Amino acid sequence: MDKNKRKFRFCFIDYMWYIAEIWYEREHTHFNGNMLLFFCWLFPILMPLGIPLLSHFFGWGVGFFILIFLCSLPDLFCLFRYTAGRREALCEHYGKMKHPGRKLAKIVLVAIALAIANFALMFHFGFIHRA
Repeated sequence: MDKNKRKFRFCFIDYMWYIAEIWYEREHTHFNGNMLLFFCWLFPILMPLGIPLLSHFFGWGVGFFILIFLCSLPDLFCLFRYTAGRREALCEHYGKMKHPGRKLAKIVLVAIALAIANFALMFHFGFIHRA
């Protein structure tokens, strides 16, 4: 099968990555698709859920090394997923998008709200304690 005629399935992660990449190209900022996926992995998921659970079950020594590995997952994901063919397919699929900055702001605000909600739930259920 030709690489040009290959069919790709698109998901919300692809949408998020593409919005950040378009914003990066237009505004020349340091916030590209890889950074957005890292941000959405680290703050809403890994920090409120991973850090307390890893320290609780594995202790701080082993949990720290597991945490370092888990922090590298979004970069590895982007490296293997967003090849030249997939980038072209995403550009064709989402090419006529308007206002990527507004959509990027919505994604970042939802990620911040999820992080706050996760921290509140972890504190409520006792995984995070006051010192």
